[in-house]
Amino acid sequence: MKRLILILFVLMIIVPMTTVMAAKNTVRYSRDTYYVPENYATIKIGAFMPNEDALDDGVGVSGAIGHMINKNFALELGLDYTFTDFNNDNDYYYENANVYTFGIPATAKFIVPLSNQIDLFAGAGLGIYFTSVVFDHHGYYYHDGYYYDDDDSIDDTSLGYHGLIGADIKVNSNMAIEMELKYTETEDDFDYYDYNFEVGGTTVSIGAKFLF
Repeated sequence: MKRLILILFVLMIIVPMTTVMAAKNTVRYSRDTYYVPENYATIKIGAFMPNEDALDDGVGVSGAIGHMINKNFALELGLDYTFTDFNNDNDYYYENANVYTFGIPATAKFIVPLSNQIDLFAGAGLGIYFTSVVFDHHGYYYHDGYYYDDDDSIDDTSLGYHGLIGADIKVNSNMAIEMELKYTETEDDFDYYDYNFEVGGTTVSIGAKFLF
C-alpha cells in the first residue's frame, strides 16, 4: 500500500508537468515581465504513513507561511497535524487509543523553476513535535492483558528533522497547486510502560499555494 501511494505521488508530479510543458500556448505570465510575489501561504491534506508498524496509516494536514529569498531559495515556517491509531496486528499495542501529533517545523527550500508554470523543490529542516495518545473509556488494555485505569491521555514533546520534495503547478500568478512528499523523524521515541514507538513517518499530500 505504501509503495502504491509513492508511485501515485510520482505520477501526480510527472503527468501534470508533461501536460503543461507540452501546451506551449498556455503561458499565463512571465517571471521576467510580471511581478513575482515574495511571500506565500500553503495548505495541504494527505495520507500519513507512520514509521512504526504498530500504528495504522492515518491523515496528515499541514499549513505554512514562507518567504522567497530569491527565485531558487525560500524559508518556511509550518504547522503539521497527523492523526492515526494503533492497529491490532502487533503484539504490542494499546486498545482504543488514538495518536495525535502537532508539529512546528522550520524548512529551508531549494527551488528549480522548470517553466513559467512549474517549480520543483526540495527542502529540509528541524521542528518541535507535541504528541498525545488519547484513550477511550478512561482506560486501556496493555499488551500484558491487564486493564489500566489511567489518565485520558499521555503526552510527549520531542525535537525532529524532516526532508521533502515536491512540485508547484501554477494556476495563475497568485495561486498554485502544490504536491509534496515529506519524511519526518523524531529525535526520541514515545516511551510509556516500557514500550517505545515512533511518531514520525512519511506524508504524501496535495493542496494549494497562495502567493502575495
